[in-house]
Amino acid sequence: MSFNLHQPPAYRYSGPIFDAHCHFSTPEATERMIRAGELYGVTRWVGICRVEEVPAFRERFGRRAAFTIWLDHRLPADAPGFVKTQLDIVRQTLEIGGRCIKFWYKPEYNQRSGLFFDHPRLDPVFRAIEEAGLPVLVHIADPDVWWRNRYSDPAKFEAKRFTYRQLTNTLERFSRLSVLVAHLGGWPENLPFLTDLLNRYPNCHLDTSGTKWIARELSAKPAEARDFIIRYADRLLFGSDLVAWDHADFEHHCSRYWVHRHLYERNERVPSPIEDPDADGPVQVVGLDLPDSVLQRLYLENARRFFRLE
Repeated sequence: MSFNLHQPPAYRYSGPIFDAHCHFSTPEATERMIRAGELYGVTRWVGICRVEEVPAFRERFGRRAAFTIWLDHRLPADAPGFVKTQLDIVRQTLEIGGRCIKFWYKPEYNQRSGLFFDHPRLDPVFRAIEEAGLPVLVHIADPDVWWRNRYSDPAKFEAKRFTYRQLTNTLERFSRLSVLVAHLGGWPENLPFLTDLLNRYPNCHLDTSGTKWIARELSAKPAEARDFIIRYADRLLFGSDLVAWDHADFEHHCSRYWVHRHLYERNERVPSPIEDPDADGPVQVVGLDLPDSVLQRLYLENARRFFRLE
């Protein structure tokens, strides 16, 4: 099947779309990503960036851009000034109108830093974020297949199910903290686990970022995936996880938006336009044909509420 990514097919949903999880880079590369998104109906981007980068992005993109701000993940937990550095970022995020704080606590970071999402040294940071009324975005886990190769050494990496205790401990201890867990919580392979997670923790939300991963796993079980999204339509936010790298061309960005919109709105089974090295073979994207009311919440309303966007 050939794809004309410069000419999107007709989609059922015609309202505004917010990309709740993407990464800004240089203004020029970010402009390319935004132009691709606009072609596919995206009207606003919640971009992950450093706090000092916000003024340049705001000047260039205006109201199209909102900001999730990185904490400093270069510092080990026992480094002098660790807590002060993170608290300064939270304060600066409020001052510049940032909408969210980003934590990157995937296994390779846990192993390298010895720091987990429930580490006691983070308590003052979580308290400050909670008091400020800011939500957080956290990357907790990666695909199951990575545990069979990259994370297969038990001396270095925890089992996937066990690593979630760093998330659930924090959700329990900071119940007023709104937490968005990236990549369908890091476990689209296990929707029953995510069902239990959302049922137990009302302050937990999931985004759909990670295009190859999400499309591969949801397309493998379309009926279950459709039921899950409809059931938790108020807790899921659309996100692409696109990164505005200098080397990422216009077609690269278009392909990710193409896959997401087909997955949620269409009902055909089509070959994916994206190469997926984690798949056993060519991936078929199976349209879930979600109801219009679910699309409205997934694409727009949940992000507007979660990030407090007008």
